[in-house]
Amino acid sequence: MDAHRTTGTDLAGSRPAEPAAGPGRSRGRLRWLLVAAALALVVVVVAVVRWTGDDPQPPVSAPPPPDAESPAPLTRADWQGTGVGVFRKTDPEAVQGYEEWLGRPVELAVDFSSREDWRDISRPQYQFDAWEGLPYRLVLGIAMLPDEVDASLEAGARGEYDEYFQTLAEGLVDAGQEDAILRIGWEFNLPSWVWSSEDEDTWVAYWRRIVDVMRSVDGEQFRFDWNVNNGPSRIDAVDYYPGDEYVDYVGVDAYDVTGAVYPIPDDCDQACADALRREAWRDEIYGGERGLRFWSEFAAQHDKQLSLPEWGVWERNDGIGGGDNPYYIEQMAEFIADPENRVGYQAYFENANSQGTHELLGDDFPRARERYLELFGGPEAG
Repeated sequence: MDAHRTTGTDLAGSRPAEPAAGPGRSRGRLRWLLVAAALALVVVVVAVVRWTGDDPQPPVSAPPPPDAESPAPLTRADWQGTGVGVFRKTDPEAVQGYEEWLGRPVELAVDFSSREDWRDISRPQYQFDAWEGLPYRLVLGIAMLPDEVDASLEAGARGEYDEYFQTLAEGLVDAGQEDAILRIGWEFNLPSWVWSSEDEDTWVAYWRRIVDVMRSVDGEQFRFDWNVNNGPSRIDAVDYYPGDEYVDYVGVDAYDVTGAVYPIPDDCDQACADALRREAWRDEIYGGERGLRFWSEFAAQHDKQLSLPEWGVWERNDGIGGGDNPYYIEQMAEFIADPENRVGYQAYFENANSQGTHELLGDDFPRARERYLELFGGPEAG
């Protein structure tokens, strides 16, 4: 760019001298003034004509088109029929309190029966009594084996435990829970459960037997949720898929937890901690080899709806949870609301246990709680 045009000075920094005036120069200047005046008049006339047309306001330039790569601001999610649930133990009053806090109805109540012995698994009468007559659809975790009894998957696959699951199915129908969603052997890919096994053939055979027995009961309308734990594990859950005819939902329990990124260091400030939380979601919780993106694609390949029977933020005793993480809440809301993920139902795990806490109703997660209410709550939330 020419320095004289830019600064109005010559190269030495002084203003250029004006040319000497004369008669010819005066006539030339007059002609240019007349031309400029005529052009100005044309502009004024055009503007007046446009201003006095149909529009009550003068025309303005159209805003530039939005950037196609920029997503719309995240607001309260459009659930598109996705069922909303919560786990608050076998406690209907606690679920009702959660509804009041959330400012919207809860459709599903997640629960687990006791499982010390076969009677606990097959005859949870206290549970039937607690939920009977209430408007919640039961999402029930069903143990494949009891904790305190010598039992095996092999015996179950041979049919030795059929009577227990038939009794359970009959009890559910009698209690008005004939449409319960049943999470048989949930999180079987975690070695801590007694029904976890490295023998996928026996595990699958036993799952199928339980489903067949429970479907044989008159009046049942059960839906069966094949429910994995999100992320890497000792065994690959894919090898344990029992077949499309035995599965209604592909369920994934997806918490804000990963040992690959967390714990967040003590000297990490807020910006540093939030960067790690974004990394955990991108590379592990959603984008990992067995993250939510994988399970969404897996469910679609089998023409099944995805479910999220348990999800939540997590302040873990061992430090490998993301803590007060509103970013995780936002990403879960987007994942659930995206129709391509085919999420049939989702339930927040509002609970604390020996490993830590997920409770939004407490004081541990103020930022996550606020974002959760913004995205999942009703008009009267909070």
